[in-house]
Amino acid sequence: MPKLLSETTLNQITYKSMADYMKRVDNLDDFEDKMAFTIRYLLAYGAGAQRDVSLAEAIHIAKVKIAEASAKLREDRIMVPDEAVNPDVSDELDAANRYFMIEPVDYLKQQADALLMKEAQSETELNAEAEQRIANYQLMSATLANQGQTLATEVSELDIEPTARDVEARLKAKFGGAAQFEAGVKATKPGVFSKAFGTSSTAYHNLNQAYEAFFNPDHANYGNMNALDKAATEYLQHVFPRWDPKKGLMQSAPLNRLSGTQKARAQLSLNILKATAEQRKVGSVYETIISSNIQARADREANLNEEAQDINNEQFQQEVQNELVNEEQQNLSQDERDYHANFEIGPGDVEEENDGPELA
Repeated sequence: MPKLLSETTLNQITYKSMADYMKRVDNLDDFEDKMAFTIRYLLAYGAGAQRDVSLAEAIHIAKVKIAEASAKLREDRIMVPDEAVNPDVSDELDAANRYFMIEPVDYLKQQADALLMKEAQSETELNAEAEQRIANYQLMSATLANQGQTLATEVSELDIEPTARDVEARLKAKFGGAAQFEAGVKATKPGVFSKAFGTSSTAYHNLNQAYEAFFNPDHANYGNMNALDKAATEYLQHVFPRWDPKKGLMQSAPLNRLSGTQKARAQLSLNILKATAEQRKVGSVYETIISSNIQARADREANLNEEAQDINNEQFQQEVQNELVNEEQQNLSQDERDYHANFEIGPGDVEEENDGPELA
């Protein structure tokens, strides 16, 4: 249950962009608040018209943010089960969180249907916002039902190579949105004069090459955070020679002394280092949660199949035994049946009482 978010607040959630989602979910402290907000934000995706990302990408990004919240909770604990998403609650209460992480499409469909039923049972008179909310739930329920398998496959594929896509999502959030991110990257490009006379620094050329390679699936350095970090660090050292990266990330304030392409490149470099640092923290936790819960589900299904097989085997053995008994009875010779018949008591027969030996 959400700790601070009220039902009224949850009902007012509308989809803007995943950059907006990432910023707003980061402002929530309680894990269950983050979870409740995440589900409502995804259900508000609606028809997907002019959305910044596909529904599958939105679900993947949301899963990563939930894993990030889980990673923060794990920091102060010595022992945490691999499958735990929210280690602060019991295994039973955490079941819904684990369900979302490995079967997000099915989970969202259930949540959409539950909210629709709740709205139908409400005695409050519907207003325009409620009607829009219900329309979104109906649309999402239908979409998740009709495209469920395709969506589930797309989300699973995004889990396989998430690094470049996740870092890009984080960069968009840090710039304030997809449009601001594109504008920020465009501002780093050299102008006509710089192109003509080749005045851009070697540090910038290295940064540009590393950046393009990082997002190019056909390049050897696709998704290589080490190569991207190295180029971003070297550019900031080029601009701020006194900055020592071993002492941690530099602050944003010094960037205000810069201008033009130099400021844009420094800002991109700093945001890259922040994004990759966040991705490193959550990457292993995300993989652990997904893989361990998939394995746990497979084990449960195997146990159920094994139990069903044992029951089937017992039934089969009993049937065989019954058949053997029947066959044995059927195979008795006529003489044996006649012999046994001598000892059978008919419906009109009465056993003679035996009071002992007759006295002479």
